[in-house]
Amino acid sequence: PTALPTETAAPTSTPAATMEPETVEPIQVDPEELESGAVTVPILLYHHVSDTIQSQYAVTIASLEAQMNWLYENGYQTITVSDLAELIREGGSAPSRPVIITFDDGYLDLYDNAYPILRKYGFVGTAFIIGETVDTRSNLSSEQLQELLAQGWEIGSHSMHHTDLTNGIDWEEEIVTSKAYLEEKLGIEILTFAYPYGEADAGVMDYTYSAGYTSAVGLGSSVTHDRSTLYFLNRKEIKSWYGLEFFEEFMPWSD
Repeated sequence: PTALPTETAAPTSTPAATMEPETVEPIQVDPEELESGAVTVPILLYHHVSDTIQSQYAVTIASLEAQMNWLYENGYQTITVSDLAELIREGGSAPSRPVIITFDDGYLDLYDNAYPILRKYGFVGTAFIIGETVDTRSNLSSEQLQELLAQGWEIGSHSMHHTDLTNGIDWEEEIVTSKAYLEEKLGIEILTFAYPYGEADAGVMDYTYSAGYTSAVGLGSSVTHDRSTLYFLNRKEIKSWYGLEFFEEFMPWSD
């Protein structure tokens, strides 16, 4: 994970809402009615989307475009993490091939590079934001987060300072205060949490539940989730070297 910036500055990117987005024909799929309980939904995890950052956590713009096109061509439709939690608890209507696309940390390249590509395919994501980075250089601003919300995205907490919670310290600051801080900034309820480094033990998960979150995400390869995993939903990290063969192997449905 990248060191956190501390210098504040006004964002310099052009608001995506002012640009006419390229779009494709929306997927027309009849939704399915699911009973509560186990739900199959692959959850993908991205960090940077950039052509200039050299890191295993950075996928290129062309790679993300190809990956989103693969999902579109294979009939996937996006839901959010909170949608999944509700399906597990209550059941309800869902796409026949749902997928959840998440982005951690709140980097500005999510807005500049990933957001327009997802909009093109009619997709939305869940962005997990580190509280202290909002409105700082190279990270998302409150206004940009509000725009994502207006377009159907979900915003979740990724802690206040990206601290390893399994050390047993600062849980209130990282889990409770980050929630309240983002809620005040954005004027919404924050329902879901992403554990820093994907690490959580039973104590951390219990505390997250007690803090009022309805779900939380970690790391893992399972694409089927149920009540027992609501506070450690598995997400698959998308690394810089992953090609489309990864999607063919990992994703549960393909044409």
